[in-house]
Amino acid sequence: MRSEPLRGALFELEGEDIDPLTDTTLAEDMVELRRTMDRLEFQFSRRLRLFSKRRGYATLGFVSLISWLRRACRLMPGAAMQHSEVARNLPSLPHTSTALASGDIGFHHAAVIARSVTELGADAVAAEESRLVRAAHNLDPKYLSYLTRRLRYSIDPDGTLAHSNDQYDYRYVHLSQTLDGVFYLDGRLDAEGGATLRTALNALESNRLDERSGAMRRADAMVEMARKQLDAGTLPEVAGQKPHLSVIASTATLAKAPGAPAADLEWSQPITADAARRLACDCAMTRVVLGPSSEPIDVGRCTRTIPPALRRALVVRDRGCRFPGCDRPPDWCDGHHLIHWIDGGETALSNTCLLCRRHHRFVHELGWRLLWSDEGEMLAIKPELGIHGRFIPVAPPLMS
Repeated sequence: MRSEPLRGALFELEGEDIDPLTDTTLAEDMVELRRTMDRLEFQFSRRLRLFSKRRGYATLGFVSLISWLRRACRLMPGAAMQHSEVARNLPSLPHTSTALASGDIGFHHAAVIARSVTELGADAVAAEESRLVRAAHNLDPKYLSYLTRRLRYSIDPDGTLAHSNDQYDYRYVHLSQTLDGVFYLDGRLDAEGGATLRTALNALESNRLDERSGAMRRADAMVEMARKQLDAGTLPEVAGQKPHLSVIASTATLAKAPGAPAADLEWSQPITADAARRLACDCAMTRVVLGPSSEPIDVGRCTRTIPPALRRALVVRDRGCRFPGCDRPPDWCDGHHLIHWIDGGETALSNTCLLCRRHHRFVHELGWRLLWSDEGEMLAIKPELGIHGRFIPVAPPLMS
């Protein structure tokens, strides 16, 4: 059997005890294995081109080379198309073929160069192939792709413009909600739109040393961008008023009374009393009195639970989130009542502080507790685990 030498080498690798190997040795082994795999990819591509030329897939009952690769070689559709493209274009790329056959460049380097042949034609790429192969020795496939994009623009600016316009026309965002209230976001942006979003998210991610994953930080940053737009009051009016997050909650719900109903969040589903209390900490509130049949019989004036003057005082005193170790600025923070106003807490400087939205959730939904120490420090107490940390404020909390 032709594959017997390969199987023998694989059997030898499988029997090797790798636990005693040092990190350096492991790294060297993996690099060498990857080079070998790339060399095998070249041999696969040679055979695949001949197999395609002879229409061997049809002999085996398949309608296309791609369908055979997906089924027989267990490839995803995109990977199958990539292998087909490399096999088709390698004969016009002698420098690329030689480098891949020796393992000097990777298969994905070859795939990037082969893609440029499809886009620009073999003659156009032939003049630049040696330079692209030299670049592949020093660049990973992503940055090599950036180089081929620049090459495409210099050779075919009109085609590049048409391609860019096509990418823009395919932009979309889907925002859907499941039955349990979770939102799913899916979308596609052109290069400029994606770079714009990435730049904004990068600026808002902050504190990359915390325990959140990158995906969590980006999700929080996207919500923060939307919140900043709502807070700025510059969005177009909807139904005669500025758009805002709207929650309907009874006094019993805010007081967490036994048997009280959930609060209702517009555009979403019922939310917990803890979430409603967090949102009510710093909001514009309108009191509505209901009659026996739940009909509104009196509507009060809209008031702020944290008045503007108190908010300005909090910014001067706290300078940002007061949770120990957090450095988020005031613009990223809500006003928080240490003792909630629904529980009789005063809306006063001594009973309020600034908390970023993430740490505000820590207090309300996750059970953390904040309090002032005798020395004027803010203490954050984790549920059942004692004091988490201390933050020495710019000045002791002012009593009003």
